[in-house]
Order: sequence, then structure tokens, then C-alpha cells
Amino acid sequence: MPVLSVQNLEIVRGQASQAFKVSLPNLVLSAGEAIAVTGSSGCGKSTLIEALGLILEPSRLDRFELVGQDITAIVNAQHTKHDQALSMLRSQHYGFVPQINGLLPYLNVQQNIGLQAQIQGRAIDMPWLAHATEKLGLASLTKRYARELSIGQRQRVSFLRAIAHRPDILLADEPTAALDPDHAINLFEVMLELARDLQVATVVVTHEWDLVKSFGLKRLMAKSVGPSHMTFEPWQA
Repeated sequence: MPVLSVQNLEIVRGQASQAFKVSLPNLVLSAGEAIAVTGSSGCGKSTLIEALGLILEPSRLDRFELVGQDITAIVNAQHTKHDQALSMLRSQHYGFVPQINGLLPYLNVQQNIGLQAQIQGRAIDMPWLAHATEKLGLASLTKRYARELSIGQRQRVSFLRAIAHRPDILLADEPTAALDPDHAINLFEVMLELARDLQVATVVVTHEWDLVKSFGLKRLMAKSVGPSHMTFEPWQA
């Protein structure tokens, strides 16, 4: 059973002459599978990932299945009576890694990582946390606050926060953008490893084509199909 199955998703940003359409004809993701979303700046990568994350209302959607549940009607009726239902679905099934880490400054590293699990009343697997922080070079920093961390360290904490409650789907928007090449490779490697181990389906927006190629990821590539319209389709070499 796919974790995520989407058919004919379209999102329109702006109005009239300023309208810009982003479309996704088809996407099927299984547990533990990873796919990269690539394309030039401004092509709609972040718009697409926000729509997949139930944040943006689609202008068209034929089907949206999440962990075997058909939620098409709920997604198509966003910003009305289904706001609470969508919020619960995001909280239970998704982990998000934003471009800006968004850590809470009054919580230390360990508390930030465990925040989503705490909200859901889930216990953190402490041996897993020790392993994950060690892999990402954060083991000695768990009691520090965000202001004491480098940008790269904050981004690594943000990733662990997104996955610690063991979501079904991880959405990462340019997670390596603020990192130097060595730390970018490390985060990419650990992110894919931990997501695979936890059987979390992963969609990662990235401009790091070399990383995508070296890790052998499937790719959704932006393609222009008309004025102010980008579609994302499987990349063909």
C-alpha cells in the first residue's frame, strides 16, 4: 500500500495576469522511498511541496490518498470546515524541514527535537535519539539552545525534530541550502538513512543535483508546458 498517492494536482498562485500554475500529474510513494524535486529557482518547487503537505489549497485535484485513506474531498475543501481535520493529518502523518529551521529559542536541542512527539503524547526512543545525534555531530550539544548553535547545526536539529515522532512522510525544503559541502553530504546521507530505517517516505526539494545523482534518488523535474505553467514529471536521463 502506498504511503502517498496523488493524481492531477494543480495549484495556482496569484491572479489574472500574475497567475502562476504548478501541476503534478502523478506521484506514488511507498514507505521508506525517497524522491527529489528539482528545477530552477522560482519554478514552483516549494509551492508543490506545500501542496503535498496539505498547506496550500489546490485549484484542481483528482485524487489524494494518505496512508491508504482517500482524503480528496477534505483537501479540496480546504479553509472551510476541514481546517481542523487537515491540521490533525499534518500533525500525525508529516514531518517538515523548512528552509529556515524555525527552532524555538527557549528550548534546548533535545527539547526542540522532541517537541512534535511531546505534542502528540508519544515517547521519544532515547537510544534512537542518541544514535541520530551522534551521526549528525550533535551528541555534545543536546543541552544547548538554538542561539548557541551554528546555522548548520540548527538545520540538523530541524531535521531530527521533523522525524523524531516517526511520521509517515518527510517533506524537506532545501535542507542543505545553508550548509557547506561536507555537512551537506553528511545531512543528506543521514537523512536518507534514518528515513529508510524508520520507513518514512521522503520528498526533498533541492538544487544540489550532484547530491541527488550521487545518492541515486528518483527525481521529479520541473518542466515548462506553457506561459506561467510548470509541471513536475519523472526525470528521464
